[in-house]
Parts: sequence; structure tokens; C-alpha cells
Amino acid sequence: MSKLLCATDLLPKSDAAVDRAGMLAEQLNAELSMVHVVPAVTEQNLEQSLRAAILGMKRRTGARQWRFGPAPNVAVRAGNPRRLLLDTISELQPDLVIVGPHSKRAVRDVLEGTLTERLLSARQCPLLLVRNPVVQPYRDVLLALDLSDVFDAAVKAGEVLTAGSMEHATILHAHESPYQGMLSYAGVDMDKADACMQDARREAAAKVRDRLSQQVSDPSRYEVVIADAHPIPAILRTAKAFRPDLLVLGTNGRGRIRRALLGSVASRLLHAVDCDVLIVPAVADTADTDVAVDISKRSASAGVGRRSDRRSAAS
Repeated sequence: MSKLLCATDLLPKSDAAVDRAGMLAEQLNAELSMVHVVPAVTEQNLEQSLRAAILGMKRRTGARQWRFGPAPNVAVRAGNPRRLLLDTISELQPDLVIVGPHSKRAVRDVLEGTLTERLLSARQCPLLLVRNPVVQPYRDVLLALDLSDVFDAAVKAGEVLTAGSMEHATILHAHESPYQGMLSYAGVDMDKADACMQDARREAAAKVRDRLSQQVSDPSRYEVVIADAHPIPAILRTAKAFRPDLLVLGTNGRGRIRRALLGSVASRLLHAVDCDVLIVPAVADTADTDVAVDISKRSASAGVGRRSDRRSAAS
């Protein structure tokens, strides 16, 4: 990961995301950009809001508050936060986007989805949601993965973010045995049913181990846990038991409509766990979401960097 982007609202709840972005940039020797979007306001208040935001960005990345290597590139823009952040991602093509926790707006979030969910729907790169104060690099990592195509990308992303710092890693694979309901319905002896389920768990664990060995040099560093449960309760129970610094999720959720109607594991877990969450999406294609189409139409006019005009300014 050579290019990181941190989106901040400059509120105290986002301080941890800014600090984690700085630490990761220093760890990975990566270029870090920070962007703040001033929401659409009246013309009368726009200039004042932009000046306050620019001052806040300068203060946050200045010598007194910045603890990690070179100061980042910063930009302040005015307009719709969702749209401009998607434009910025399209323009910069970062390897990772880092954000803080979302301020809930119940009715609007139901209709439009949270900002984090909108960023995920574009599926352009992994997204790291930072909740906790930054004390040290990530050490204890829980990866909740199925055996879809995103498995490899999620393992690699977790390895990169914890390079040299990982002390304990657990892969959780929520495996609902296909035989459980069938055997119970058929009246099969409980001992035989248990044996069949154990065989299914061993088979699932072997598949996870085989897939893992293709991605990491030392798969023995990973503990593999197979859970006979739906992914969401299984992940919540395991996260509560292991208390990881970082939860890594792979997601194949496609499109805003499906995400809104059915919900995705990643979107639901974002609001249910206490640790930081790294979400690694499957690569977007042009048929998946209207967001991707919208980005391509606007990317030519989008810009981020050191600006000084009325609509966008930076130090």
C-alpha cells in the first residue's frame, strides 16, 4: 500500500482515524492525503466555513499535533460529502481509505445509507473504520472470511496493515453445515449426526488452511476457527471472546439497492463491534452499482491537492 487517503470531519471522534492514518503511512512508507469536505451551506456562510476548515486542517497536521513522519497532503472542498469523497477516491486511486465513526442520522441513513456504506458501495479499495485511540500498531487480528474470491485480498490486506506487528491472528469461517437440518429431519442418530458435522468442520478447516497457505509464508501463525452459525452472530461472539485490535472482513455485497434491502454482513457489523474494522471489497465492475457509473462521469472534473480557489483550498 503506497497511497493512503484519510477522510476527516475534523471532529474529536475522527482524531483516532487521523492518528491511525499517520501511523500506517509511517509504517508502510506510504504517501498520505487528507481530505475534509465542508457540507453544502448558504453562500453567505461558505467562505467562513472554508476558512475555518482550512485552519482546522492546518492545526491538525501541524507540528504540535502531528506525531508521525512527514505531514500529509491536505485538501478542503465544499459540496456534498458523499459525492466529493467518491470523486476524490476516483481521482487519487488510493490503496486504502481511512475514516472515523459515522454520526448517525436515522431517517436519512435509512434512505441513503451512511457515508461509510456509500464508500463501500463503490468497492474501489479497502476501507478502514477507526474507532479506538491509537496506542500501538495492530497486534491481535480477527479475519472473518468465507472462501469467495475476496479471501485472498482480505488476507493480503491484513498482512500489510500488520507487517511486523501481528502477534496473534485468527481466521473465523462461519460454516453452517449443510447436513445439520437434513440429518435431524431424517431422524439420524445424534452420534452419527455429530460425526457428520465434525467431518464437515474438518473439511471446511482444511479448505481454509489450503487457501491460507497460498497467501502467507507462515500459515501456522493463524488459528482457524470454524463456527456452525450464521456469520453475524458468529463474528460477534468471536470478537467478544478474542477482543481483537482489528477485525478484517471480506465483502461481496453488490449494489446499493441490495445492500439497503438485505443488508450486508460488513455494513451490519460496522455498527455492532467495538474494534477497528478493515473491510476489503470485491473489485467493482461497471454493472454492479450506479455509484461506479456516476464516478466515471465526474472523475475528469474532480480534483484534490493543494488548491486556493473558492471551492477548494489547502495549505
